[in-house]
Amino acid sequence: MSEELALATVEVLGALAYGQLRSFQVTARAVSHAPDARTADELAEFAVREHAGYVLLRDTLARSTDLPGAVMDRQKPHFDAYFDRVPMDDWFSACTFFALGLPIAADFGRALSGSLDHETGMVVVASLADRAPFERFATDHLRTQLADDAAAEQARQLVANLLGRALQGFQGIVSDTDALKVLLASGVQDGATGETQVKRLAIEVMQGHHRRMIDLGLEDLNEIT
Repeated sequence: MSEELALATVEVLGALAYGQLRSFQVTARAVSHAPDARTADELAEFAVREHAGYVLLRDTLARSTDLPGAVMDRQKPHFDAYFDRVPMDDWFSACTFFALGLPIAADFGRALSGSLDHETGMVVVASLADRAPFERFATDHLRTQLADDAAAEQARQLVANLLGRALQGFQGIVSDTDALKVLLASGVQDGATGETQVKRLAIEVMQGHHRRMIDLGLEDLNEIT
């Protein structure tokens, strides 16, 4: 692995690790909004899993650099700007985030993993992209709350806010460092630039998001172009 690619891998791992740490924080915070003790217990188990994913990413980062904390701190402002304003005021907003906001990170991890070395890619998939049970849990709970047009519109507004902030953070990270472009351009066979690959990744992630919106009846299939 070239030095440039190794440095890019470290930078991206730092971003993923800190993002996962904040994911654990908001998941644990939502436990108090669960409607009953059984649901709270299930959510607490998912919070434990989110923390385990963070530890896996953090430890992988620590094996790759002597300054893992400094690497995470460089990405901290972007993730704090997003997670500090995640709607987590009640069970409805929490389920909306877990069903439609958090899975964006899983899609990103899956899309990115093929550009990483095998070991790091496996870590990213295990940490970020293995959230299917959590996503089903949140989707099932959100679906029961989408009882009328008013609730559906509220969910759309929450998601629009989440998506706007996620895209803003993504653009900020891309503009601050070339790490993502370097990783995505490595091993590309069609001669595409790193910038082109970043756009392709964003499109792939958005496609997954739209599929979830359609499944919940929050978008129509013919709205997708």
